[in-house]
Amino acid sequence: MFHCSAAEGQKFQIEATRISEVIKNLGNNPIKDSKKSNIKSNDPVVKKKKN
Repeated sequence: MFHCSAAEGQKFQIEATRISEVIKNLGNNPIKDSKKSNIKSNDPVVKKKKN
């Protein structure tokens, strides 16, 4: 988290870019990926759609 006033647009831009890069570098959410794979493998409706 950071603080900047309305007059510090460049500082905001730099910090927003830095935070975005940190988030991208974290990668995919492993819990979300795990839930997707469980739903696909256990859901009979999804299996019917594939056939």
